[in-house]
Amino acid sequence: MHTHGIPPRLPALAARYSGDWPDILQTGACTSSLTVGGRFFRSLDDRCWDASRRLADMDAEGVSHQVVSPIPVTFSYSLPADGVEQLARFQNEWIADLVRANPDRFRGLGTVPLQSPDRSAEMVAEAVGQLGLDGVEIGSNVDGAALDAAELEPVYAACEDSGALLFIHPWQVLGEERLGRHGLMYSVGMPVETAAAAATLVLGGVLDRHPRLRVVLAHGGGAFLSLLPRIDRFTELLPGVTGPEQLPSSYVRRFWYDSLVYDPGTVATLVQRVGADRVVVGTDYPFPIGERPAGSGVDSAGLDAATTAAVLSGTARSLFGIHD
Repeated sequence: MHTHGIPPRLPALAARYSGDWPDILQTGACTSSLTVGGRFFRSLDDRCWDASRRLADMDAEGVSHQVVSPIPVTFSYSLPADGVEQLARFQNEWIADLVRANPDRFRGLGTVPLQSPDRSAEMVAEAVGQLGLDGVEIGSNVDGAALDAAELEPVYAACEDSGALLFIHPWQVLGEERLGRHGLMYSVGMPVETAAAAATLVLGGVLDRHPRLRVVLAHGGGAFLSLLPRIDRFTELLPGVTGPEQLPSSYVRRFWYDSLVYDPGTVATLVQRVGADRVVVGTDYPFPIGERPAGSGVDSAGLDAATTAAVLSGTARSLFGIHD
């Protein structure tokens, strides 16, 4: 469920719009650098854009399907919406081409310029209805704005109407200025950011207003599940906190979760807490932080055969309507 891809080149938007734009600079026959505003962000290799490389790795690890989604740095929610719409369309069309060329192996999620919710709602419908994608990947906030902002209601309505899956990936994490050392932005900041995003959808009533919304949380939901008892408690006790229709902890099965938690025992706890029908394999392929081989954490979790099969395949097949 959780893999990333990017075209081998991106549109040259910095020449037309202000701000720090993502770009790809080729560094070798099979390698590139992803830059933001001309500054190095991450090394890439051709697994990010070469279908044959991805398919070879999938075959080697027994993976039948990959769901390909954009690299979060390209969300670009702080940049001019006109340019970000072009960037999003470029990526969405590339992912759709990848899926069309290999329909039995790849599924795709697009991206939208959430700083322009009306435009994003239109693009959600286009991604599903015209490009054949299964939904969109979004960040955990919109340049600091929370996901329960009233302006985002058209996006959630469009996801419901089109059946688009919503994959939430942490980005622009809380407390980033304090987490620069020791890799804490990634190891601590991203799980907490995901928890904040999920709790906001619950406490802000988004899931109540949009009961058909299908939301997948990256990285096993981050810290969301472990914090739910505390969220319940303070929702009841803190003055001025308006709770949802039910206790926050009762919403755990309104989400789906990927299995990328780096520990078989934690995978087992996740499945026990939310049910095998709410957990799918995540790997963060092709990045070094990812799980290799795919599904190894699930295989080692000590689950019974039926539960293992559900997490490795059955739940995702149901979620994406794969019947072959």
